[in-house]
Amino acid sequence: MVEETYRQACRMGAPRAVALCRNFGGALDFQLGRWRESEAELREAVDLYRKAGSASGEALSLQRLGVLLTARGRLDEGAAVLGEGMAAAEHASMRSHCLTRLFASLARNRLAARDLAAAVEAIAEGQETARRHGHCVTCNALLHPEAVRVALATGALEEAERLVRELEATAGKFESHAWNAMARLARGRVEAAKGRTLEAASAFREAREAYERSGAPYEAARCLVALAGAVNGDDAEAAERLRAEAGRVFEELGSPGIET
Repeated sequence: MVEETYRQACRMGAPRAVALCRNFGGALDFQLGRWRESEAELREAVDLYRKAGSASGEALSLQRLGVLLTARGRLDEGAAVLGEGMAAAEHASMRSHCLTRLFASLARNRLAARDLAAAVEAIAEGQETARRHGHCVTCNALLHPEAVRVALATGALEEAERLVRELEATAGKFESHAWNAMARLARGRVEAAKGRTLEAASAFREAREAYERSGAPYEAARCLVALAGAVNGDDAEAAERLRAEAGRVFEELGSPGIET
């Protein structure tokens, strides 16, 4: 459907519609694990939006490209792309929405780089942007999972619990497979931090199943890594099998598997 819309937009000479198709196509291909195609589409979307003078489209395309580059292990490049997105967002009609998503993605990038201080700063900036301009449900659904990870990394367990409850409430209200998966993964992380390994493992399994139903192999593999950590103390062999299964997915995708 995206490709058909793209062809029609090209025939009509509608550059913004073409850019929108490339943006959504790139996002879909990232989810499905077609990362080479995704990168090409997102870079084309960025270029088209720049030529069309759409700062919002440019910023959101750069945000998605930054997430892709992070997943591929190109962390410095990903951070630079997200920085470009923030510069574009300053001129965007959807400034606060763009910035909130960009800060969430930058926190994800910096966590992958093991730069906790920068991740903490990114989450603080994202939360302040969301607070100052009015909370957007969709933006918060992207910001909260990374905020949970940062809170846990800094030992703020009560804050992580508060955030995951908000995420669960949002996911429950909108009945989105993707949001439910994010919420279950975040819940698993919090339960693991509390030492409740059975509850954590159950949440990680549910997250993996939800991501698989959504056709998101990379995110499902991240759940496998988290699950391996939860079961490791009780069954080291099972944990090793889970890590090996995740490793095969990462290898097929061309990812170093550094996001956990």
